[in-house]
Amino acid sequence: MKHMHTRISSYLVRGMLALATAAMLSGCMAPAYVATKIEGMGNDRTLNKGIKRLRQYIGELQAKGDPQGDYYYALGNSDGWIEDVKDPKAITALFERAAAKGSMDARILLALQEAMGKPMPGRLDYGQSPRESLEGWESGLAKLLPLLQQQCYARRLVIDEGRPKVDYYTIAYKVWPHFRDGYYRRNADGTRTLLKDVERQKLWEGIHRQCLMPQREFLDVDLGRKG
Repeated sequence: MKHMHTRISSYLVRGMLALATAAMLSGCMAPAYVATKIEGMGNDRTLNKGIKRLRQYIGELQAKGDPQGDYYYALGNSDGWIEDVKDPKAITALFERAAAKGSMDARILLALQEAMGKPMPGRLDYGQSPRESLEGWESGLAKLLPLLQQQCYARRLVIDEGRPKVDYYTIAYKVWPHFRDGYYRRNADGTRTLLKDVERQKLWEGIHRQCLMPQREFLDVDLGRKG
């Protein structure tokens, strides 16, 4: 796996670095950890073992016809620890295929992609806020909301303190509230003003607060480790 022995995105090895970071952009939630590269830390064996288990898990799901396997495969390519597909449009197509097969996680990330105007889905470790058109943001949120009323979280595969696991993210919490809880009014001079909507804020906060996520699922329990 190209360059995997010397570097890997830190969102794949959550818990291995404790770094502070500034907010990414105005209105953007500070991440729990920094998306940076780890260079020469002597973790090759642990990382390779964990990645091997994650790939095995994806294969097991796909062999059973579980669309979640297709979702994880798409997300692995988006995150960069699987390097089979690199073109953003092709990676987005992987998510669309998983969504068409029934993956709710893929549908959620595609809605977030539309809202944020990003080239491909992914990056749940950061707060989600608009990057391009506000119309696209509202359109994406309109698609996202009914999905979250069916499933309030999305999953990703990570390596946490050297252990491969399924991690869970409550999506309503990840959507930056400054943009989530209001809407933009067009002014006569061409500017826009963000107006708070109490009912909208209540709806989104309620989804987050009532979101019951499954317990963490370590994937190395069958390798002699306890979860």
